[in-house]
Amino acid sequence: MLNSLKGVIQCLERTISPDKKILSESQLLLEKCAQENVGLFISNMSVVLANKRNSTVSRQAAGLQLKNCLTSKDASLKEEYQRRWSNLPEVTRKTVRNRLISSLGTENISPSCAAQCLAYIGAAELLLSETRNPSVGDMLVELSGIASKPANAHRKEAALESIAYICQEINPNILANFHELILHPIFYCMENNKPTGRIRVAAARALLSSLECIHPSFETEEDRDVIMQVICDATQSSTAEEYVIWLEILVKIGSLYYMHLLRYMDSVIFPITLNAIVSTDSNISLQGMEFWCSIAEMEFNLASNSYNTTDVVPSSFFAEKALPNLVPLLMRVLTFWQNGPNDIGDFEDWTPFKGACVCLSLLAQCCSNAIDKITPEVSNCIKHSGWRQRNAAIWAISVILQELDPERAFSEIFPLMPFFWECTRDQKSAKVRYAAHMVMSRIFKFCPSLIPSTLNPLFRGLLEHLDDTDYRVAAVVCKCLYSLEKAYSLIATTSLSRYNKRIIEKLLKCAASSDEDLKVAAHRALGQVLLNSPDDCYQFVKSTIQTLIGMLRDEAKDSENESYFTCSTLSRVLRKLKANEIQILHELMRCLISILKSGVMNDNVFLVTSTTISFLSLELKVHLPALTTYFKSAVELPDACTSVVGMIGDVFRALGTESLPYLDSFWKTVFDLLTQKDVDIKLRSECLATIMDMTTSVGMHNFQPYIGHMLNQLQCATSITVNKDPEHEELQIPMLQLYSYLFIYFCDQVSESRQNQNQEFISPLNLMEKCLADLSELIVTIVDEDSSDVIILASAELVGIIFEKLGVSRAKKYLECKLNFKWLLNAAAAIDREDTDESSGFGRKFVKALEALNTVEF
Repeated sequence: MLNSLKGVIQCLERTISPDKKILSESQLLLEKCAQENVGLFISNMSVVLANKRNSTVSRQAAGLQLKNCLTSKDASLKEEYQRRWSNLPEVTRKTVRNRLISSLGTENISPSCAAQCLAYIGAAELLLSETRNPSVGDMLVELSGIASKPANAHRKEAALESIAYICQEINPNILANFHELILHPIFYCMENNKPTGRIRVAAARALLSSLECIHPSFETEEDRDVIMQVICDATQSSTAEEYVIWLEILVKIGSLYYMHLLRYMDSVIFPITLNAIVSTDSNISLQGMEFWCSIAEMEFNLASNSYNTTDVVPSSFFAEKALPNLVPLLMRVLTFWQNGPNDIGDFEDWTPFKGACVCLSLLAQCCSNAIDKITPEVSNCIKHSGWRQRNAAIWAISVILQELDPERAFSEIFPLMPFFWECTRDQKSAKVRYAAHMVMSRIFKFCPSLIPSTLNPLFRGLLEHLDDTDYRVAAVVCKCLYSLEKAYSLIATTSLSRYNKRIIEKLLKCAASSDEDLKVAAHRALGQVLLNSPDDCYQFVKSTIQTLIGMLRDEAKDSENESYFTCSTLSRVLRKLKANEIQILHELMRCLISILKSGVMNDNVFLVTSTTISFLSLELKVHLPALTTYFKSAVELPDACTSVVGMIGDVFRALGTESLPYLDSFWKTVFDLLTQKDVDIKLRSECLATIMDMTTSVGMHNFQPYIGHMLNQLQCATSITVNKDPEHEELQIPMLQLYSYLFIYFCDQVSESRQNQNQEFISPLNLMEKCLADLSELIVTIVDEDSSDVIILASAELVGIIFEKLGVSRAKKYLECKLNFKWLLNAAAAIDREDTDESSGFGRKFVKALEALNTVEF
């Protein structure tokens, strides 16, 4: 134990030791102290933090330890720590709080640990009474006093930091009672005696954090005027850092207090945000555009009735009114914020260029007349001699295409098509060629009526452009071909047979490129072309698949290859093979087994192996000895295990009842995995899904020796699964399906035993009752009002099966005490009525169960 404050400080200083052993020992010792007497530990940490004579390292470490005792990212742990604090003696809590307040402004680090800890204490002390605790108000009074009275700049700054943290940590509706206490020090520090830049920044951040808490101030015009005047003044004479924060404040005000903006839009907000958009500082420019993005989203949602009726406010149509001014400025941003003519990275990072694209897209979504303001700008820029202007024009159209009505898009964009096509051959800029092909791709996708009726020049040009010296341009040409093929397959009445051979040959060449982006795009386009190929192209499709298998062999020989893109394409196009082409599948499977046995662990390889297993069906038996050997060794490899278990399920689905001879061996493999310590959720999900494949393939009667083990594993899974987690949902679906199969089997066994007057009738009955108890526990665990539609439907379907098998009275007897099944059935029926996509994978037994339930009296 640490018997003195000196020992505590020495231990804290060792927490930054480069020696891992010393660091670990120090951390363990501190954790032990906290566990043995948390009140004393917290008090000691506050003593170290408050003493300015202690080293910076020890004070910083003490602040971190204190913070870790008061809060956690884990919600349940955070609540536990808050209760632990509130259970400490009042004298301890008050002393620690006072030490932290005295520490404000004395730390040599930012952000201030003391400021953060005060916020966590304020949140924890709300638990001391059912209503708001006066200590939060007392704390704000003290902090307001520090910020509003003569004090050194560091202390004022730390007090403002603490106010900001309190606003972030505590429910805004509680803090609304103290809105004046929060605003007073902020305004004082902004207005009084030209405060230093750091204090102004801290005040701005405090206001940004407090906006949700000060809503009573926005309810009165006088207070609103004061706030908006402070913002207006601050944006006139501030540094870039401060300017960005005030713009963030405007963005948040736009979202929270949209209904109050009208009075200030023309005189304050409009000029501030428009000036920001054209700033040469990227952060300022982005915040100016962010404001109009949030306004456009808000007004689109208002027009779409996306809000609850209680939240609806009338739209002021700010975005539509601003269009004449906004669009030219956004075009200026697109033109200005570009790198070199051959640098195609503008869209990879969050830059003003990308921000302008997003803003234009949202404006087009919100305002039906946006295209009227955009196309004149585009028409001027697309003909400009400068590559920047041409690139800006192309992207402006590209990002709004998805939001346009097809007929309107046709009339507005048709005159621009020759210019776009000309830009695909731009000699000055690879960036322009890239953008031109991108917009063509999006035109084919969102406005296929613009596809030229004369296809030969289009295809000939695109195939030529696949030879572009810039691989990124060639890659987007592949994307363009993909979109064209996909769109044409949906709208055309004639075949593309005469073009497909040339396209496929060219794409195969691109797929062999050393550039990964081009390789990915070429394979994606190749898959689409092969899938869309008509019957008269079959022989060429077949030979292409064989070529791809040859390419796969070459990839396997390359020890540095980690991608196996060819596998991804093969997994998509194998369905094009006719049933009598079994030898090609055998050839592919032999190649895949060789790759797998070499130790390759790649998702694309696993995917095409699963696909090939499915298509081989009973012919798979030839490869089972080799596959079985691989499966046995690969399940020991963490990176391959989950995929291998999935492939075992594929084998059982492919062989059906013919898989029975392999049941014992593969069951043991899967069961051994399930009984390992700390099985992760994804692997457990795959194991249960594979067991489901086994039972449906061989029949439950052949699975009888394993039923007890299966029930135990299902019960184990129920004990660890949680609600409303997508990863756990993948586990819960096979669990519900397995319970359905088990319950039906047990019911049939009980019925058969009764008919035969079997003396062992009690055994299947007990199993049925255990199954009912376990599945009820699972449904109670995973289902509530916030559960996904799929989980509600699957659970209701299982309840429906129980009603069908047992009848209403017996089903109620078994289920009534466990779960609110009437609510569940009604919820599933509502989903069934509203969303046919979600419910299409389920039967309608839950509907019949609900009908039966409604016929009896509760």
